[in-house]
Amino acid sequence: MIISLPIFLPLAFMIFAFLFRHYHGREYVAVGAAALNLVVAIVLVSKTDQAGMLKLQMGNWPAPYGITLVADRFSALMVLVAAIVFLASMAYSVNSLRWKHKSFGFYLFSFGILMGVNGSFLTGDIFNLYVWFEVMLMASFILMSHGGERIQLEGSVKYLILNLISSFFFVAGIGLLYGKLGTLNMADIASKLMKYDAHFSTEINPSFILIFVGFAIKGALVPFFFWLPASYHTPPPVVTALFAGLLTKVGIYSLIRFYTLFLFRFDAFWQPLILWGAGLSMVIGVITATSQFEFRKILSFHIISQMGYVIMGLGLFTIAGLAGAIYFLAHNMISKTNAFLVAGYVHHQKGTLNLKNLGGYYKDHPLWALFFFVSAFSLAGLPPLSGFVGKFLLIKAGIEAKMIGISLVALFVGFFTLFSMIKIWMEVFWKPQTENQGAVKKNNEYKNGDGIKVVWMTLATGAMALIIVLGGIFASPIVQYCTLASESLLNPQQYIDFILP
Repeated sequence: MIISLPIFLPLAFMIFAFLFRHYHGREYVAVGAAALNLVVAIVLVSKTDQAGMLKLQMGNWPAPYGITLVADRFSALMVLVAAIVFLASMAYSVNSLRWKHKSFGFYLFSFGILMGVNGSFLTGDIFNLYVWFEVMLMASFILMSHGGERIQLEGSVKYLILNLISSFFFVAGIGLLYGKLGTLNMADIASKLMKYDAHFSTEINPSFILIFVGFAIKGALVPFFFWLPASYHTPPPVVTALFAGLLTKVGIYSLIRFYTLFLFRFDAFWQPLILWGAGLSMVIGVITATSQFEFRKILSFHIISQMGYVIMGLGLFTIAGLAGAIYFLAHNMISKTNAFLVAGYVHHQKGTLNLKNLGGYYKDHPLWALFFFVSAFSLAGLPPLSGFVGKFLLIKAGIEAKMIGISLVALFVGFFTLFSMIKIWMEVFWKPQTENQGAVKKNNEYKNGDGIKVVWMTLATGAMALIIVLGGIFASPIVQYCTLASESLLNPQQYIDFILP
């Protein structure tokens, strides 16, 4: 069935990559498999949009006893956007990675991340969500430390420790929740919570608090964000781009899923917490980004800030707010990935990402300057790019919900985001290259069978930039889809009845 293919297709390629680990053309097979995964995701979105929801009970065991896979409009859209990000990263890697990385597991563990991401989006069981988180953690840790350089090992240790703590909180919360309700199926949990009044929150909230902390760490929300900027600038740029587009987004997706199924029933406690977390993440992330002078560190701190926008839409808990959050999340996955891909090209040419040692890129590489302009200023929210639509939807929804404070914070943070992107633009692309900045580094690590050509890098980054532009110009059907997804999320009884007929 179509709903299982986004999980089993990456698994099939992992088996291929392991059995044929000395095959020199594996990068092209990886690109082909990623393209096939995109086709599957498009079909899944189409079928889900027509039917509203799809489900699969593994082994024909009925819910809540068996393993349940569920696709609604929200999860199907996330699978589609993840497929776009993954295909762009695989195509980019053909020219950007040295052969040592290709031949020792990059593609094997990249598809492991994809399998974990898709499994997280499609699972209907919270223990299996934990299992998919661990699949992502193992694969991502190996990719982050791949190459064995000191800075990579330092970053990967920080990444592993904080994510293991996250996993501990998550599984502890799952254990407490199972002890209270006797089930792990999401629909069954939601159904049983309907029988309790608000006073039950004092008994059930400790388990949800533990789970929330786990999601907040994985989503890099304030105050649990320290691992991300300490580690994301250490691996090869294409790995960072893949992580930025996928990993934190799974934690945010899970938080949205939990809030709309469970936590909203105790909104007197959870809604203020979500809104405060959103505001602090937006402000602290953007302010710390402005003080950085390393290309990828600036972009990494902005991940924290932009996840705050998504959580803001969740905290509003209106159709318009949640639709804006879904649209913004999808936009950010693509725009942020592409900004990191441009950073990778700069590193490919210069061997450094320190802004003080860069300059003159607009003159020497005008096409890549255009790619960065589209990606960065979409993140800043300039029209007619997709980021403008996302921020407009969220701020408008906040004003309509009479939550003026968080709306003003979102508007204020947008100006600081613009400042950071202008800072990168001026330092890397606009200011002239001077002699004391050093000559272009002749980096032999990229000289594999394709020499130093960058055709695949250009195609991948250019295609993502085009999606960003089209996502803003033709936003109307996407917003309509996100609105339908939002309406479905705000009607948990529909989810319960579909899984437990």
